[in-house]
Parts: sequence; structure tokens; C-alpha cells
Amino acid sequence: MSSKAFDLPHLAQAWLHSHEEDTSTSTVYRPAKFPFRPSRGRKGFHLRPDGTLTFRQPGAADQTETADGTWKLEGENLELVAPGSTQTLCIESLEPDRLVVSKGTCPNK
Repeated sequence: MSSKAFDLPHLAQAWLHSHEEDTSTSTVYRPAKFPFRPSRGRKGFHLRPDGTLTFRQPGAADQTETADGTWKLEGENLELVAPGSTQTLCIESLEPDRLVVSKGTCPNK
């Protein structure tokens, strides 16, 4: 099990993909209120303290598409569940204004 501990109030918010900051091994998310450069749409998710979430992604005709689901945190593994989809993200680091997850598979999953 991981020794990392994450501050849930920092995690429970709306996160959008900051593709400009991605590396070959990590995906970066920023809070929805972050001053992003213009983009044709950003995928992301809103994690609520009650364990519910809303996924968002660019859709047809530049309209945002959403889907509701649930989330839970187990160590450094963030599990996102929506109808027909389950994702497990490995958190590398969490700050109030930056969430970094591994592009690889979670070692503890």
C-alpha cells in the first residue's frame, strides 16, 4: 500500500486536462477556474465530496458532453466510475492547483 496521503478538500473539485503540461509519463489536470490558454475543449471531471462525479469532454459541434458517476480514493489510486466505464488513475502529486496522474497502470491495483 502507498505511503502517500492526499488532502481530500484539494481533490474534491472540478479538474480539467492541462494538455500543455503533460509529459511522456504524466497527465496534468488544473482546477476549472485556472486561466487556461484558449482550447477547442478540455476533458475533465468534477469530484464532489459526497463521492459523486461528473465527467466532461468535448463533443460534436464543440458542445461539452457530460456523464455522471462516482469516485473513490484508495491510497494513491483514484477510481472513477460512470455507466459503461471505469478508470483508475494513479496520483503522482496533488496540490490545490495541480493534479498529476501517471499515464501507466497503477502498481497497487
